[in-house]
Parts: sequence; C-alpha cells; structure tokens
Amino acid sequence: MATHTIYQIEAKLDDFQPVIGRTILINAERSLAYLGYTLISAFGLEGSHLFGFQKSFELFNHQQSYYYLLPEMDSPEFVAPGKHYSVMETNLNQFFSSSNLNNQFTFQYDFGDNWKISLNVESIETKEIMLHDIPRVTGGSGYGLIQDIGGNSGLHEW
Repeated sequence: MATHTIYQIEAKLDDFQPVIGRTILINAERSLAYLGYTLISAFGLEGSHLFGFQKSFELFNHQQSYYYLLPEMDSPEFVAPGKHYSVMETNLNQFFSSSNLNNQFTFQYDFGDNWKISLNVESIETKEIMLHDIPRVTGGSGYGLIQDIGGNSGLHEW
C-alpha cells in the first residue's frame, strides 16, 4: 500500500437553513476538477452545468480573489484577466497550499442557479491508503440539492 496525503474537507451550502453539508475524504494529488465532480456527486447534482472554485483572502485590508475554472470559461466575460487558473491543471495541494485563517474557499456550481458551497479543510493526514477507497463521503447533513430550481430561493420554496 502506498502513502498519500488525504484532505478531510467540510463542504456546506452557503446561506441556507437547515444546514446542508458533506464531509469528504480526498487525495491531495487529485485535481480541482476531480474535487468538483466529487462535490457534484456528494450533493446529488447531475453535473450538467459549469462550475468553478474561488479562493479569497484579505491582503492589506483589500479582498483578493483567485478563480479556478473549467477551460470553457477561460474568457473575460467570466473573470478579470490574470486571476484565473485551470481546475484541470491545479491539484488540491496547490489550491489549499497557502491555507491560513483568512482564506475562504468556495465551490460554485451552475452560474444560473448559483449554488455556492463553502469549503473548509478540517484535517490533512499522510497515511497508507488504497486510492480506490477515496474519495469518500464520511458524514453529512440535509438532503441533496435539486438542479434547475433557482438555487437557494427555489430550494426554500420546495
């Protein structure tokens, strides 16, 4: 068995009560795209919409954000030039590497419904593990999300 770095990530739907969340174990060597599809599956979504990640932090009292997007979104209409990276070419180690208390990590799915899920690294552990054992959802709360209902407001009405 090989040794791998494993992230335990808590993922919670923003601005919704009762809490809808999942706890996921995932290999740190995987790409952000892989994490994105893992989150889509964990929350019961279909995967038929675009998605991306945002890393935000405060620097000298100024909010700074970086976007990690699918290649289809690599255009100025989605994000300012120079502040975006590929989810295909960025792995979890790179994305979470500068993790500190001021960083905020967000997964965004379906830019029409605008599902936003906050990500928090709960633990990082290096251990011997079979990679077919992860990713794995180890905990959670709430039901899955319903696609194409208007995001949080549609889910409240459901």
